[in-house]
Amino acid sequence: MKRFAVIGLGLLGRTVARELAARGAEVIAVDTEHELVQSLAEEVALAVRLDSTNPDAMKQQGIDQVDAALVAIGQNFQAAVLTTALLKEFGVKQVISRARTEQEARILKLVKADQVVLVEEMVGRRLATRLIRPSLMDMVELSPGMSIAKVEASPEMMGKSLSALKFRQRYGLNVVAVLKADKEKPDTPATVLPDPDEVIENGDVLLVDGPDEAIERLAAEDE
Repeated sequence: MKRFAVIGLGLLGRTVARELAARGAEVIAVDTEHELVQSLAEEVALAVRLDSTNPDAMKQQGIDQVDAALVAIGQNFQAAVLTTALLKEFGVKQVISRARTEQEARILKLVKADQVVLVEEMVGRRLATRLIRPSLMDMVELSPGMSIAKVEASPEMMGKSLSALKFRQRYGLNVVAVLKADKEKPDTPATVLPDPDEVIENGDVLLVDGPDEAIERLAAEDE
């Protein structure tokens, strides 16, 4: 079983901790606020109140032995930097740290954060994309410049198969699945694996992966 530490239990930290625990991971949740720690006490392997810049306190809870850690400290940037540096000093293989600005991101990279997440910037980009491309229902980054997304099929696709559309050649994207509305249960879409002869119907949603620019071009067709 993989072990994770989530340090800083604001909205981001709590969400990640809960999702990891729900997927069967062993999670150590850390914060300096008693109420935030207690809010996760029944959901994770260990929820503990401590100062994450104190190496002895961290080691006592086994945080030096985790496979990966998220530093999601929101208000105390100095603590976020020191915690990130301490985790790398422990030898934690993957440390992901949250930053609010590009300057903070640069500093966290200087102390060897493996990945820095600019949460507000990421959410802002996605929101702007959704406003400009209403047919782009959801989009999740897989790696820089590459994402997986749900896109409503355009009217031009209706009645045509993926092979007839030459989808891969035309759009430069892979179709991971076709989400079809269940006529008896409209709120429960059925997932159909991508058969080249699958005919696109009204209401279908395509789950695609590939370059962000290609996903936006696909979404623009429905405008």
